[in-house]
Amino acid sequence: MFVSKPDDIKEEEWSTKLPTNHILVSLIDMNETKSGQKFCTACERENETESACSWCVNCSEALCKSCDRYHRRNKASSNHKLIEIGADVPIDIPLQHADVFCKEHPEKKVKAYCNDHSTVCCMTCVMLKHRKCDNVGSIEDAAEVMKQSDEVKEFEDKLKGFKTSLKAFVQNRVDNLQNFEADIERIKLQVDALFKELSEHLEKLKTNIRLEIAKVEKEIKPEMEDKRDEMKSKIAAVDNGVALFQTNMKHAPPAQFIKAMEKLSEQKKVLENHLRDQSQKIKEIKVTFNTNEKVLEMKNVIQNFGRLDVKRSDTDVMSHPTVDMRSVESILSSEVEIGFDVEGIVLLRNKNVVLSCTKTIELRDSECRSVLSSLSLPNCPRGLKMISDTEGAVAVQWHGLVLFKVQNNQIRKVSEIQANVIYDFVYHKGRYYIGYGNKICIYNRNNDNYSMISEISVNHSVGYMALRDDSSLCYTVYNDNSVYCVRMDGTPVFTYSSKDLRFTVGVTVDRTGFIYVCGHISRNVHQLSQDGKLQRIISNNLTADPNCITFNARGDEFVIGCYMKVLLFCLK
Repeated sequence: MFVSKPDDIKEEEWSTKLPTNHILVSLIDMNETKSGQKFCTACERENETESACSWCVNCSEALCKSCDRYHRRNKASSNHKLIEIGADVPIDIPLQHADVFCKEHPEKKVKAYCNDHSTVCCMTCVMLKHRKCDNVGSIEDAAEVMKQSDEVKEFEDKLKGFKTSLKAFVQNRVDNLQNFEADIERIKLQVDALFKELSEHLEKLKTNIRLEIAKVEKEIKPEMEDKRDEMKSKIAAVDNGVALFQTNMKHAPPAQFIKAMEKLSEQKKVLENHLRDQSQKIKEIKVTFNTNEKVLEMKNVIQNFGRLDVKRSDTDVMSHPTVDMRSVESILSSEVEIGFDVEGIVLLRNKNVVLSCTKTIELRDSECRSVLSSLSLPNCPRGLKMISDTEGAVAVQWHGLVLFKVQNNQIRKVSEIQANVIYDFVYHKGRYYIGYGNKICIYNRNNDNYSMISEISVNHSVGYMALRDDSSLCYTVYNDNSVYCVRMDGTPVFTYSSKDLRFTVGVTVDRTGFIYVCGHISRNVHQLSQDGKLQRIISNNLTADPNCITFNARGDEFVIGCYMKVLLFCLK
């Protein structure tokens, strides 16, 4: 549309008569105050540069400290709404229809919008630069058309998509950090175990050589002492012979002297023969220690216990965006007859399944039909959780926790924690929180053993448990219709109860913080918000009595362990 200037009016006067309504530039200016440094608008009009500290919503201008002070004092602007730079705009503050001035003609207010050039313009610009344009109209009409356009809707969807993707990135980092911390703790335990194994082996070798030393000493030393004592006795006999000889030399009569010499001569021959015989038989005994060359080389050959490998692999976070669990639809993808009561179940990253059954836990394929491996247990297993990608633990009733490892489609026992436990536990920052009666007992690793370091008192007998965040956890109670959330010191956070939730059992928390609790008798799963409010009932028509529920690592699938069945769901 082209608008002609009347002949009886000046350009400036005529251009000011066109309607104006500009929000866009004001929004851009206000956004700049949040995203970076903004200078005082009032000072800029005087060709001065001062950093802005506040934004006037009514004037749509940035103000420095000095102008802010005078703006508040001025009667005309004393009731204006001033917002500190960087602060969020309250939702109850209406956007003001502020005047926006033309870039080409700073003294002119923007009055029109040229659709041909997609730009705002003052009336002078309309006459001088856009007089041949076919589509010049009011800003109000242009803004209304823009609001209804597919481009704006697409832009809004893009922004929402960016937020969803950013949440996925954050969750990916949270998950990776948790796995990293678990890997660090696992490696520390491996190093401790290796050191202990080497120490025990070296101690055994030391004991063996010390026993051998003692045996040699016991056998050889008495023999040497006997020979020494025998020689000492011969010295005494020689001393007696010398004394007898000297006495006879001085005092004996001739006949007695000759007789004594004959006797001494015989003794001398016996002694000479004995010395000759002993000199041939006597052996020099010396003991030495020949060190094993491999032991000698150990210090040079073995310079470390091992090597840490930090692998940085690509992860396509964008292909697994954060799911909006408030509106997503859960689809039953598989229903598997098991033949026993499943009271603990987890989904591994490779989509295989670990589940608890009668006095065993089984590793099954992704369809939960074929048993790949199993681990026998001393009693009935209950709660089952993975501590890392390959390591997990299961609560064994009246026995404790059995720690296991899943690798190469095999499941094997690693160690165990002797503890009173009935149903379940949670793992948090290297510690196990084990439910027993009205207490949650905290176990920490001490060398090769786990010992209880403290306990938390709660108001109910703890059933199944789920870690909610770094500061709280949820638990259910046997033969109850509620789920309870408490802080790590036992302080209550909230309690959720419903007539539609009967006999609460398994409970879990998804990666976005929503809580899920199984109703065994009501045959449903209730989804709760982070503050314990019902969001929806996931399924009110389950084909079996649910016992436990868990999500996969990506959060787009979950599985429910039931009486005689396993139900696999995907999210759409």
